[in-house]
Amino acid sequence: MASPKTVWYLSVLLVFCSSLEKQDCLETPNVTLEESPTDGSQVPSREKRAVSAVSTVTATIYEKVGEVEFDVYNIPLEIILYLKSHVKSVTYPILISSVLNVTDINITTECSSDPSGFRCRCEDQYSWSCDQCSSNVSCDEIVDGKTCGCLNDYPSDGKFCQPITNLTACPSPTTTAEPSTTYGEIIEIELDMTDISATLIDVLRASVTGLTYPVLISNVLNVTDVNFTTACYPNSTCRCEDQYGWSCEQCLSYGSCDNITDDSCGCIKAIPSYGPFCQPITNLTACTTPSPTPAKKYTESSTTTTTPSSTTSIPTTKQPTASSATPTTPSENTLNLQFTMDITFESIFNDVNSAMFKDINQTIVDIYKRNMQGFISAKLNRLKSGSVIADFTVITTIVDNVEIAKAKADIVSTLGEKYQIKFICLNDAIFGNGQVNEKVVVYCKPDEVGQKTAICQRNGSFSNREDNCVLKEIENLFSLSQVLVGTGLPVFLERLRNSTFNLLGRIVASPATISTIVNILKNVANVSQSTPINKPLMKNFLETAGVLTSKGAKASWDVLNKNKNESSAFLGTIETLSNFLTDDFFNIETPSIFLNKTTVNNSINNFFNLNSSVLIDIPASEASFNSITIITFDSLDNVLPARNSSSLNNIVNTINGKVVLVKVNGTIKNVKFSFDVLNETLANPQCVFWNFNLFDGLGGWDDKGCELQSEKNGTVTCHCNHLTSFSILMSPSIPAVLRVALDFITYIGVGISMGCLVVCLIIEMLVWNAVTGNNTSYMRHVSIVNIAVSLLIADIWFIIGAAISDNEKKDLPACSTATFFIHFFYLALFFWMLVSGLLLLYRTVMVFSHMSKPAMLAISFSLGYGAPLIIAVITIAVTAPGKQYIRDNDGVCWLNWTESKALLAFVIPALTIVVINLLILIVVLFKMLRRGVGDVTQPDEKNALVVIVRCLAILTPFFGTTWGLGVGTMTTPNNLGIHIVFAIFNSLQGLFILVFGTLLDKKIREALTGRSQVSSNRTRSTSAATSSSSGLGFFRIRRRNVFNVSAAPTSGTTGAS
Repeated sequence: MASPKTVWYLSVLLVFCSSLEKQDCLETPNVTLEESPTDGSQVPSREKRAVSAVSTVTATIYEKVGEVEFDVYNIPLEIILYLKSHVKSVTYPILISSVLNVTDINITTECSSDPSGFRCRCEDQYSWSCDQCSSNVSCDEIVDGKTCGCLNDYPSDGKFCQPITNLTACPSPTTTAEPSTTYGEIIEIELDMTDISATLIDVLRASVTGLTYPVLISNVLNVTDVNFTTACYPNSTCRCEDQYGWSCEQCLSYGSCDNITDDSCGCIKAIPSYGPFCQPITNLTACTTPSPTPAKKYTESSTTTTTPSSTTSIPTTKQPTASSATPTTPSENTLNLQFTMDITFESIFNDVNSAMFKDINQTIVDIYKRNMQGFISAKLNRLKSGSVIADFTVITTIVDNVEIAKAKADIVSTLGEKYQIKFICLNDAIFGNGQVNEKVVVYCKPDEVGQKTAICQRNGSFSNREDNCVLKEIENLFSLSQVLVGTGLPVFLERLRNSTFNLLGRIVASPATISTIVNILKNVANVSQSTPINKPLMKNFLETAGVLTSKGAKASWDVLNKNKNESSAFLGTIETLSNFLTDDFFNIETPSIFLNKTTVNNSINNFFNLNSSVLIDIPASEASFNSITIITFDSLDNVLPARNSSSLNNIVNTINGKVVLVKVNGTIKNVKFSFDVLNETLANPQCVFWNFNLFDGLGGWDDKGCELQSEKNGTVTCHCNHLTSFSILMSPSIPAVLRVALDFITYIGVGISMGCLVVCLIIEMLVWNAVTGNNTSYMRHVSIVNIAVSLLIADIWFIIGAAISDNEKKDLPACSTATFFIHFFYLALFFWMLVSGLLLLYRTVMVFSHMSKPAMLAISFSLGYGAPLIIAVITIAVTAPGKQYIRDNDGVCWLNWTESKALLAFVIPALTIVVINLLILIVVLFKMLRRGVGDVTQPDEKNALVVIVRCLAILTPFFGTTWGLGVGTMTTPNNLGIHIVFAIFNSLQGLFILVFGTLLDKKIREALTGRSQVSSNRTRSTSAATSSSSGLGFFRIRRRNVFNVSAAPTSGTTGAS
């Protein structure tokens, strides 16, 4: 709901538009009014126009009536209704200044669209005049021949509803008109916005910049442009808007708070005691007196102001609308560029009259003029050694990275062959092309400030990449925070909070923007030392801080933590602010930060249970204070590095508990903390606090004054003799040396496994025609081939995932991709094992059933690949949006366990298939033992079924044991033996498939042996009788009803396995 200050805001606008509507207001006499207050002091006032003479006369009262048209298209209806109701209840007169009052405000007209069309209706006691009703078509009846209450269109003359007592009958039409004269005036309006809501100010700014000019005020007065020029703050600084500046004289007189250029500055250290305010930079001239002078003091009552905080605008990043009276030009940008020529440097090259210098200079001018829309000028500054480096500048009003890159390419194509210019780094997604050792600069997006840089290396890649782009909104807030005072904290913190929430995605991805927000919070913390922080202020502060601790910001914090203390400064600002909270007690709960300020009982032990994750125990003997402030951070591990006092670059430890900040209005030497561990797979807990002084101010975790008391049931209890920010560090239970040994075993085993799988596929390809004579044999070999293919591709992706995990900066999209394919193909391995089991069950139980080969293939591939695909896609779809798809606690590219339990999407299907196959084996073996092998199947399929039984009997327990051990590594991560056995079993799966799925099949061995014999016979004889259509001579003899598995090889039909 809007505040009553909205009425005050509109009253100021009334005065503004009133002064515009009445031409004589612009030509008021050059008279200064003087009043004598009761205390004898002078009450100064200020004329908005320059005066040539000042005299003192008796005050004259002027009464003016002004009309204001207010565009409320984007303002909520409840604010409009609130405004209308409060206009009637305001107590008049309203004091604007010592010489100006508003005596009354009435809402007269409301124009809007409804289903029947556009309507302009009068409020109560107001009507349209007769001529307006006639010329604009009335939508109700004309009363008494002179008025109506509704028009079907916007009034063409710009006049609105008038009091009904002032309306007369229609005047006689005017037949003559006198020539009109057009006057142009520029007026400066000063608005006091100290108590105005930032939201309403932004609405005003948007409305002003969105207007279509000219704006019709009356039939003789138009507003051609409105520009915001100046913002003055309570700390007596005044800043200019974009495209405006202070004159050199004002910069020197009042003192500049930024750099003075040749003719202007953008900020002065005082509110001018008389006009003008900031002027268009195109109207400013160079200083006539370069030496600075002390700030001049004006004592005349006619040229001083008593307004403590006055503004003519609110800072913005938006370009002002061009004015017909005060035209502005786009700002100039100077680009310092260079390129390198692979030739030997000579000092004569810098002779501006040399042919080479002229050639290069003219080429630069021509190319950049042709490629850049906002081109103003270009100039070759010098040629310097280092091969030969050409330094040049380009001045432009439009900075476009695409245009710059195109111009660079044109330079190379035009001068490259003549002066040996070539690109080494090519087609980088961000930096484009570059020469060796060239520092390539890329400018930020239009709504950002700063630039990105990188250096081109000889190997063709860019290194030392830096992204210093900061969102303009955040940069503007930083500028405001530098001049912030306590009274401005509520509005500022609300705006900061809203901006961080609206720009969350871009903020967390930008280290430079995060660093700027940390500096803003530091400025806020400094202001808080003189301003008590209440609950609303602290909530806005913590919600802003919570954005920076989100999981998406972790990568940006990793960049900042390499050589900066931003994370330490961030925690420090929160500690500072917690010292200046108001005396009342309150709770604040945000999505990631929880604050509790409460009382302490000094007669009993005090227990504070924070979100059931941290328990604080303070003995009664230590409670020499009456209040305690506790702040718990859910995700500060995304911000603070895990370095401790023993190592700056510690990559073993992990913050494994929530971070808790405790402050009391006293001292304490005995406190216990009980932390719930976040990742139960870690061990070796350390009780630590954040020491801001470690590593020359970078900060780090220190265990001084804290000791471990117990670790049990997922809870770590610490005892400390001081208060600050605490947490626990934990590390993997397996020593680093043993982890290297495990990795060594795994990689060697996976390599052996992949080699065995390749051999298996080659053998299947060689003997395929010889061993797939019947449907059962055919489907058995289809299953074993797909099992081998699935495991081989899964192993390949395992190697890729390991390489991604070993990178210092893990590529999350690439890691997620590797995890998806590892998950999918490992599941496919198990589902093809299930296909083999179901085939065995089908051919054993349903002896006389004959399913066609295409039907069996369709079912097998649907089950073998369709089911794994569905499971893998559902898993990533459910967990990836919450960034809980992959493991992030140990850097391994595999399914997450600690947060989302995504690993169950592999473990449950795999172990379920193991159980199903074991049950199938039991059923099949039971039937075979009761009725004999020859009774449960067709004779030609007996060997294939025996091989399937053997494969399932060996591979199913092996795979089940392997992944059962995998579950064991998660449930008992501290058991080194389980890790070693799992690494061995997991890496030898391919070898087991080769041995038990292929080499132990007698028919495959016989086919391989027979193929070798046939090859030998063909070498010794050229008789046509030694050849057959299949190329295998021993398949010529057909034998029936041969059940002896050791019989001589038969034809490809009956002897298939």
